[in-house]
Amino acid sequence: MRRGWSVLVIGALLACLPAPASAAPLERAEQVSRIDHLTAELRRDPVYVTDHAPRAVPEDAAQRIKKAVARLGVPAYVAVTPARLADGYGTEDLVPLLHDDLGRPGVYIVADPTSSSFSAVQYGGATLPVQDAVWATWSELPSDAGAVAMVERFVEIALSGHAEERRERAGPRPKSKVRIALDARDRSEREASRAEWRAFAGGTTLSGAALLLLLVLYRRRTARAKTAQAGKTQAGKTHARKAQAEKMRGKTARPGSAAQRKKRGKRR
Repeated sequence: MRRGWSVLVIGALLACLPAPASAAPLERAEQVSRIDHLTAELRRDPVYVTDHAPRAVPEDAAQRIKKAVARLGVPAYVAVTPARLADGYGTEDLVPLLHDDLGRPGVYIVADPTSSSFSAVQYGGATLPVQDAVWATWSELPSDAGAVAMVERFVEIALSGHAEERRERAGPRPKSKVRIALDARDRSEREASRAEWRAFAGGTTLSGAALLLLLVLYRRRTARAKTAQAGKTQAGKTHARKAQAEKMRGKTARPGSAAQRKKRGKRR
């Protein structure tokens, strides 16, 4: 009986223990399952186009890619898929993994339709300037060109005979449509700001000119008033002096003065 209870207690304790950590194996299993899925798709059809990005991939993407890579003259395996679906893998990581699982020679291309990520590597067969073509493709197309356009430009550059030259003379990457639209909006806003500033400056200039004119007129009017007042004051002073002079002359020649009395004595 005691042994039975001991077995039950030990079983209950073991059931309560946490399960051992197994995150890494699970993650590896998820990664392998995603890569296995892509490999299986490429075995059925060498061009795989995801259905997880319908807005970023045109309906005729697979046909256009097949037509483009057929010109390479070597086997080509193309996977157009969001690379992040493979648990953080980038396109440069998926290429060798797909080759390892598929085990066939040829040009392996992985393009992410949700970004500008694009990678290509050739395994065996005739040598093509794959890496030069990849770098030239990155530099010649904007970031929003799309996976199909990237594959088509890659093939065109790889077969041009000038892949290395095009890579070396590559300039700044063209602007994306979003960047062009944002730049156009910024220019429009700057022009509107300049126009507003010009209008403000023009209004300020006119207001300043009107104020200056009023000030000049006011000063002229004030000067005239002062001149007129000074003239009136001077005229008053002159009139007062004349009156004073006349008054003085009157006092000098009044009747009964010494001069008049002398004059009257002579007459007598």
